[in-house]
Amino acid sequence: MAECKSMVTPMEVDAKLSEDDTSPCVDEKEYRKLVGSLIFLCNTRPDISFAIGVLSRFSNKPRENHWKAGMRVLKYIKGTIRYGITYRGGDTLTGFCDSDWAGDIHNKKSVSGYCFMLDPGVISWISKKQPTVALSSTCFASCEAV
Repeated sequence: MAECKSMVTPMEVDAKLSEDDTSPCVDEKEYRKLVGSLIFLCNTRPDISFAIGVLSRFSNKPRENHWKAGMRVLKYIKGTIRYGITYRGGDTLTGFCDSDWAGDIHNKKSVSGYCFMLDPGVISWISKKQPTVALSSTCFASCEAV
Protein backbone atom coordinates (compact mmCIF):
# COMPACT_ATOMS: atom_id res chain seq x y z
CA MET A 1 0.00 0.00 0.00
CA ALA A 2 2.97 2.35 0.45
CA GLU A 3 3.36 2.74 -3.31
CA CYS A 4 -0.35 2.87 -4.18
CA LYS A 5 -2.06 5.75 -5.94
CA SER A 6 -4.20 7.85 -3.60
CA MET A 7 -7.93 8.43 -4.13
CA VAL A 8 -9.88 11.68 -3.77
CA THR A 9 -12.99 10.08 -2.23
CA PRO A 10 -13.27 7.22 0.28
CA MET A 11 -15.95 5.48 -1.78
CA GLU A 12 -17.02 5.51 -5.41
CA VAL A 13 -19.92 7.82 -6.14
CA ASP A 14 -23.09 5.72 -6.50
CA ALA A 15 -21.25 2.55 -5.38
CA LYS A 16 -23.80 -0.20 -4.77
CA LEU A 17 -22.15 -2.97 -2.77
CA SER A 18 -24.36 -6.00 -2.34
CA GLU A 19 -24.72 -9.07 -0.13
CA ASP A 20 -25.57 -10.98 -3.30
CA ASP A 21 -22.19 -10.17 -4.86
CA THR A 22 -20.83 -13.07 -6.91
CA SER A 23 -17.15 -12.09 -6.76
CA PRO A 24 -14.82 -14.54 -4.95
CA CYS A 25 -14.94 -14.76 -1.15
CA VAL A 26 -12.13 -13.22 0.91
CA ASP A 27 -10.80 -14.15 4.35
CA GLU A 28 -13.42 -13.03 6.90
CA LYS A 29 -10.83 -12.54 9.62
CA GLU A 30 -8.68 -10.22 7.49
CA TYR A 31 -11.73 -8.27 6.31
CA ARG A 32 -12.92 -7.80 9.89
CA LYS A 33 -9.45 -6.62 10.94
CA LEU A 34 -9.51 -4.05 8.13
CA VAL A 35 -13.01 -2.81 9.02
CA GLY A 36 -12.21 -2.75 12.75
CA SER A 37 -9.10 -0.66 12.18
CA LEU A 38 -11.04 1.75 10.00
CA ILE A 39 -13.80 2.03 12.63
CA PHE A 40 -11.15 3.03 15.17
CA LEU A 41 -9.83 5.63 12.75
CA CYS A 42 -13.34 7.15 12.47
CA ASN A 43 -12.78 8.69 15.93
CA THR A 44 -10.63 11.36 14.32
CA ARG A 45 -11.69 11.04 10.68
CA PRO A 46 -15.46 11.53 10.37
CA ASP A 47 -15.03 11.86 6.59
CA ILE A 48 -14.77 8.07 6.30
CA SER A 49 -17.72 7.23 8.60
CA PHE A 50 -20.24 6.58 5.85
CA ALA A 51 -17.92 4.34 3.83
CA ILE A 52 -16.97 2.32 6.92
CA GLY A 53 -20.64 1.94 7.87
CA VAL A 54 -21.33 0.45 4.46
CA LEU A 55 -18.29 -1.86 4.57
CA SER A 56 -19.19 -3.14 8.03
CA ARG A 57 -22.47 -4.57 6.69
CA PHE A 58 -20.54 -7.28 4.84
CA SER A 59 -18.41 -8.65 7.69
CA ASN A 60 -20.24 -11.99 7.75
CA LYS A 61 -19.65 -12.86 4.11
CA PRO A 62 -17.12 -10.48 2.55
CA ARG A 63 -16.40 -10.68 -1.15
CA GLU A 64 -13.58 -9.40 -3.30
CA ASN A 65 -15.55 -6.29 -4.29
CA HIS A 66 -16.06 -5.44 -0.60
CA TRP A 67 -12.32 -5.89 0.01
CA LYS A 68 -11.52 -3.62 -2.95
CA ALA A 69 -13.85 -0.97 -1.51
CA GLY A 70 -11.96 -1.23 1.80
CA MET A 71 -8.65 -0.83 -0.04
CA ARG A 72 -10.05 2.26 -1.71
CA VAL A 73 -10.66 3.78 1.74
CA LEU A 74 -7.02 3.09 2.62
CA LYS A 75 -5.92 4.76 -0.61
CA TYR A 76 -8.08 7.76 0.27
CA ILE A 77 -6.47 7.91 3.72
CA LYS A 78 -3.03 7.83 2.10
CA GLY A 79 -3.88 10.94 0.10
CA THR A 80 -5.43 12.72 3.08
CA ILE A 81 -3.05 11.59 5.83
CA ARG A 82 -2.83 15.11 7.25
CA TYR A 83 -6.60 15.43 7.66
CA GLY A 84 -8.06 15.34 11.14
CA ILE A 85 -10.09 17.35 13.63
CA THR A 86 -8.70 20.66 14.85
CA TYR A 87 -10.13 22.50 17.84
CA ARG A 88 -9.19 26.15 18.11
CA GLY A 89 -11.79 27.28 20.58
CA GLY A 90 -14.62 29.43 19.41
CA ASP A 91 -18.27 30.11 19.84
CA THR A 92 -19.82 29.43 16.42
CA LEU A 93 -21.90 26.25 16.28
CA THR A 94 -22.84 25.04 12.79
CA GLY A 95 -24.86 21.99 11.82
CA PHE A 96 -25.24 20.08 8.58
CA CYS A 97 -27.52 17.17 7.67
CA ASP A 98 -28.27 15.08 4.62
CA SER A 99 -29.88 11.83 3.59
CA ASP A 100 -30.28 9.68 0.53
CA TRP A 101 -33.52 8.11 -0.57
CA ALA A 102 -33.75 4.31 -0.68
CA GLY A 103 -29.96 4.07 -0.94
CA ASP A 104 -29.77 0.46 0.32
CA ILE A 105 -30.40 -1.74 -2.70
CA HIS A 106 -31.66 -4.66 -0.59
CA ASN A 107 -34.30 -3.18 1.67
CA LYS A 108 -34.69 0.34 0.18
CA LYS A 109 -33.94 2.02 3.51
CA SER A 110 -32.45 5.49 3.46
CA VAL A 111 -29.25 6.64 5.15
CA SER A 112 -29.25 9.87 7.16
CA GLY A 113 -26.36 11.78 8.59
CA TYR A 114 -25.49 14.94 10.42
CA CYS A 115 -22.52 16.75 11.87
CA PHE A 116 -22.14 19.65 14.26
CA MET A 117 -19.06 21.83 14.20
CA LEU A 118 -17.76 24.21 16.82
CA ASP A 119 -15.83 26.63 14.62
CA PRO A 120 -13.56 24.40 12.50
CA GLY A 121 -13.71 21.25 14.67
CA VAL A 122 -16.39 18.57 14.37
CA ILE A 123 -17.84 17.78 17.80
CA SER A 124 -20.65 15.36 16.89
CA TRP A 125 -21.54 13.31 13.82
CA ILE A 126 -23.53 10.28 12.77
CA SER A 127 -24.36 8.34 9.64
CA LYS A 128 -26.92 5.58 10.00
CA LYS A 129 -29.50 3.60 8.13
CA GLN A 130 -33.05 4.69 8.93
CA PRO A 131 -35.18 2.05 10.69
CA THR A 132 -38.15 2.40 8.31
CA VAL A 133 -38.58 2.61 4.57
CA ALA A 134 -39.34 6.14 3.37
CA LEU A 135 -42.09 6.18 0.78
CA SER A 136 -41.05 9.56 -0.59
CA SER A 137 -38.23 12.04 -0.27
CA THR A 138 -40.76 14.88 -0.23
CA CYS A 139 -42.15 16.39 2.93
CA PHE A 140 -45.90 16.94 2.81
CA ALA A 141 -47.64 19.79 4.59
CA SER A 142 -51.15 19.27 5.89
CA CYS A 143 -53.83 21.29 4.11
CA GLU A 144 -57.30 22.30 5.25
CA ALA A 145 -60.19 21.81 2.89
CA VAL A 146 -61.75 25.15 1.98
